[in-house]
Amino acid sequence: MADYWKSQVRKFCDFCKCWIADNKPSIQFHESGKRHKENVAKRISEITKKSTKAAKDEKEYNDDIKKMEEAALKAYMKDVESSRDYTAQKILEAKSEAEVQQAEEVVGSTSLKKLENQEEPTVKLWYEAKSDEGYTYYWNTTTSESRWEPPEEGFVSIEEQKTEAKQKKKKKKQDKKMAKEVEKEKSEEVRAMLEREKMKKRKVKDIEEKQPTNCDISFGPAPKYDPYGSWTTVEKIGEQPLELDLPQQEYVAVKIPEYTEPVVKFKEKTITHLDETIKEENSGFKKRKFNTGAKKNNMRQRLDSD
Repeated sequence: MADYWKSQVRKFCDFCKCWIADNKPSIQFHESGKRHKENVAKRISEITKKSTKAAKDEKEYNDDIKKMEEAALKAYMKDVESSRDYTAQKILEAKSEAEVQQAEEVVGSTSLKKLENQEEPTVKLWYEAKSDEGYTYYWNTTTSESRWEPPEEGFVSIEEQKTEAKQKKKKKKQDKKMAKEVEKEKSEEVRAMLEREKMKKRKVKDIEEKQPTNCDISFGPAPKYDPYGSWTTVEKIGEQPLELDLPQQEYVAVKIPEYTEPVVKFKEKTITHLDETIKEENSGFKKRKFNTGAKKNNMRQRLDSD
């Protein structure tokens, strides 16, 4: 059987970003090193900072939502208390009855001693979390401390955190729905109040129109009776143009230049005298002499380049 070479199995360290031999002595030697411990502590501190920041942001967001809802409910109840219409009275009556009934139930069911001796639910400060590499660790929400071992005083598991997040999300949806209903009721009340004001103004206007006008008593002789009536001036009412609601177009006048033909001007020049060098000769055509006996000369001549 032929010999063959087999490479040693290696393992990658996520904290130090390096490869080590995949055996127990090498892994223990690497994990006990100073560099590996510093990298692990650095990674845990980064995860703790991110988790603390995320928890802080979520808490601030929930507090802001709660303040907005309380302010909206307070403003709505203030408007209801200041209003004197039928709807506001019914809401105030229902509110007072509910408060009285709630107080009676509290007094009848539990006594003051039981309320004082009642144990408050324990608040868990440790939360379970997982790093990007899949390692499970535990961190404290108040001291921002993190550890690998589960704390003795208990901790909130990942499943409990998911359930709590779902409950918060459900409560947030219910609060939004309630705020929308409150706004709707408020708008309906405002609309009803405006309608009532319009009806009051309309009734007052009708009463004023029904009242007879006071006739002024004129003194003196009665005017002469005219069988055809008095003269009246005819007013000519012009027809108003129909509005077709067509889009308005911006008209820009384009100036077209006029074409003018250029004027040709002829100038005349008179010659007073001729130059002495010019001889007086008869003007006419010269006769061409044809040489029939000679050979015809070729107009094309041979050049050196041909």
